[in-house]
Amino acid sequence: MSARFDARRVEAFLAALRATGNRTLAAERAKVSRSWVRLRRASDPEFARACDEAVAAANTALSSVPDRVGGARGSSEPPRGWGFLDGAELVVRGTGGSGGGKRVQVARARVKGWSPRVEERFLETLAATCNVKAACAEVGLTPASAYNHRNRWAGFARRWDEALAIGYDQLECGLVHAAGNFLSGEGPPEVGPLTGMTVAHAIHLLHMHKHQVRGIGKRPGRVARPPDIEEVRASILRKIEAIERADRARLERDREEWARRGIAANPPP
Repeated sequence: MSARFDARRVEAFLAALRATGNRTLAAERAKVSRSWVRLRRASDPEFARACDEAVAAANTALSSVPDRVGGARGSSEPPRGWGFLDGAELVVRGTGGSGGGKRVQVARARVKGWSPRVEERFLETLAATCNVKAACAEVGLTPASAYNHRNRWAGFARRWDEALAIGYDQLECGLVHAAGNFLSGEGPPEVGPLTGMTVAHAIHLLHMHKHQVRGIGKRPGRVARPPDIEEVRASILRKIEAIERADRARLERDREEWARRGIAANPPP
């Protein structure tokens, strides 16, 4: 084997090792065997030192990479170009451990474990249901593992909170829409798999969200008796007024746009 080809293999292996911190993955990417790596380390002190430096560099880089919008690392998503290897999904494992003792590296995702694709499915279901158990059931994992994963990755925790906020907004919009069409016979818009949730439970959930997340109002008790009909009527009227105000504002914006485009104020349907 030529010295030039051997040097290329060494550089390919070290480049992959600096990216992943994982000797096995680096050897596979560089198309060399693990025994080649061991023999080379044993016979070449400079190569052994370069390997150790590459692992340390990967550990630092993988521990400090920000998530998609800045801040702490977003999830177990590996660096660009390392999403898959030979058909296997890759993830970042380890968060430094207690006192930074656990090495952070790229590794193959477990069959029943968290990965970027599992995170996306979990968050999509969470946004649709506002229900952690339902989201866990969707990905086949337990709530305990979900909360552990949340505690491990600060960026994933941020996206979790964003998913809940989206879910609560959709739920509130659905309730407002249903109130505005109370006598029309139309059903609320489809906002996610909320099968089995009554209006009382939905309102209770919104109150919980406002108290726990937004700091508004008092913590609600258990779902109590149905509210008085006058209270319901007053609440519906308030929501209808809000919808009508929004409709008027939207119509005014449309008219301004029609005028800008030279379209008649009352265009044919």
